[in-house]
Amino acid sequence: MLNNQVIVTDASLRAYARRNDRGVVDAAGLTSGEWEELRGRNANSTKVQLVQCAKCWELYVDVQWLKTYNLAGTRVVSHQSGESRPDHDYEPVETPEHLAWNERAFIIGEAEGYNPRKEAWAPNMKTRADVLLTGTLTIAYEHQHSPFSASGRYSAPERTRLAAAVGRTAMWHATTDKVRGQVPILRTDGGLPPKVILNPNYRHEFRGGIYRIEIYTCTVREGHECPNGKFSGCGKPHARGQVTAGQLDDVLRGAPIGAYMPVVDAKVLRAPRFFWTDMASYGQYLAYIASPAVTETSTPADTKWTRKGRRGGHSRAKEVQLEAMRAEATDLSIPRQRGSSAPGLTAPALPPPAPGICDTGRPRCGKPARFYPAGWRCDNHRPSSYWRTR
Repeated sequence: MLNNQVIVTDASLRAYARRNDRGVVDAAGLTSGEWEELRGRNANSTKVQLVQCAKCWELYVDVQWLKTYNLAGTRVVSHQSGESRPDHDYEPVETPEHLAWNERAFIIGEAEGYNPRKEAWAPNMKTRADVLLTGTLTIAYEHQHSPFSASGRYSAPERTRLAAAVGRTAMWHATTDKVRGQVPILRTDGGLPPKVILNPNYRHEFRGGIYRIEIYTCTVREGHECPNGKFSGCGKPHARGQVTAGQLDDVLRGAPIGAYMPVVDAKVLRAPRFFWTDMASYGQYLAYIASPAVTETSTPADTKWTRKGRRGGHSRAKEVQLEAMRAEATDLSIPRQRGSSAPGLTAPALPPPAPGICDTGRPRCGKPARFYPAGWRCDNHRPSSYWRTR
């Protein structure tokens, strides 16, 4: 809708007095008391018919009743399930702060020769960038001032995926901790007036969202935080993140030429799953951690479980020793063929005893015998007499 623009139909509500000359009320501008009164009275929205969508009425002359509720401390005004129109899209709020951040990104892109464009729609008309910077990479700068929508269409991962589908790298920038999503987000200080945001001499330092990656070999010194659970160290390369100082202007200048890259679902210790990093760190991460050559060759079903998770295997020295032993091992269950030069010891190839024939002695007795637990024995060699005659 028009950014929480609604029509209140009950004149007894205090929010009714907030109407403009067209009879439209901005739900975001209501006081806490006015909002709670409106939300409480509109609990059964379809029955009371209290809050009406202003956009559907003004553009389509269509009456649609809205739900009003709180979600994680944020005011939400939404349509009923299955009632919204196909062309009923959300329109971004152009606050002075939002416009100032977009203007700063535009100024930097223009100075660097990135041919910046504001409100740049994608060719498929599915995404729109606040400022589009075109270098060797195409960066879609987005200043997000309100929490991401929980719906699939307007969620952060979906909007990032749609941008990537047309060759754009989404760069999300926020100035509040309330903006969260499963995407890399650059964070700077909020609450700044537009003249400070646009001041070229003011450094907008990062408060989160950018890390430097350090690659190290897991030894006994780092075994206490080994991802494979080897307290003595697994000997494999791991990645460790470190918060690094930087400013927004540097990333805006460097991202279109690949000097800064986003990392998604990162396997980096002491760092979140989603962040931005410099190109040197990104290259090391791809070479040592994300490369297919260093991935595990065994499947989870092939490894055994221990108290600390899946077994990580022996040390490299022990594995070399075991491989050498396996090469010399011989299967004793298979008789060795004559003339075979297989290494190792083998059991003597003796013929099996014939049934009904006493197999005592060397050479064998050969007299008629009956079977005892000790084998085929004749009367002279049956177990009781055998031990008495020895």
